[in-house]
Amino acid sequence: MKTRTHREIAPAIHYWGTPVVLISSRNPDGAVNVAPMSSAWWLGWSCMLGLDASSQTVQNLTRERECVLNLASSDEAGIVNALALTTGARTVPVHKKLLGYRHEADKAAHAGITLLPSVAVSVPRVAQCRVHLEAVVAGIRPFAHGDPRMGIPACAVEVRIVKVHV
Repeated sequence: MKTRTHREIAPAIHYWGTPVVLISSRNPDGAVNVAPMSSAWWLGWSCMLGLDASSQTVQNLTRERECVLNLASSDEAGIVNALALTTGARTVPVHKKLLGYRHEADKAAHAGITLLPSVAVSVPRVAQCRVHLEAVVAGIRPFAHGDPRMGIPACAVEVRIVKVHV
């Protein structure tokens, strides 16, 4: 594995496009949960995440109020694919079972991820990613609640970026 060295920066704005984000959060048992997602957008030092409301990540963010947004590039496609149908939830929701999801207690080890300590939050960063955004939760609200075409409950999670590593 190629070793990367990260440094802290303070960008004027956060303009990251819409990459795949590997969200690091902490499970109730203390294990690190790393989940891929692609519904993210930034304004200033805030980011809005669109997530399945039943996910372990949402439960973790609600409880712990912090995370790291690790921005994956095409170099991390293998990691993203290894995590794609896994969940940190011990009980896999029915809709995820139907899609082929399975519980994985140590998702970082399963995907071959190297974890790095964070500076401002307790959740570690994914070393393989080129950009790490340490963040705290500013708010969580239902999303598309009244949309009859929305098959599963969703939520919008607003996070505030507190440290950036590139």
